[in-house]
Amino acid sequence: MQILEPWRGRKGFLIPVLQAVQHAFGYVPKEAIEVISREMKMPTAEIYGVVTFYAQFHLKPRGRHVIRVCRGTACHVRGSLQLLEKVKEM
Repeated sequence: MQILEPWRGRKGFLIPVLQAVQHAFGYVPKEAIEVISREMKMPTAEIYGVVTFYAQFHLKPRGRHVIRVCRGTACHVRGSLQLLEKVKEM
């Protein structure tokens, strides 16, 4: 994987590698995690842990537009559930 060249074998640079992969693909594919594991000599579980810990990384492709609906108590009282249902219908 050419994306890894600047960081090959440098364990402390996992975040920049993941950022580069996500920038290239729009998400972090499972196959990329396996390649990163092999090339950076890190367990896949450790890489997966980092990917799932940080909200900036995604394991599935995302749409062009991301819509977020608050689901907290205050938002729920003001009708967020109905709003969420309307968004899902779109």
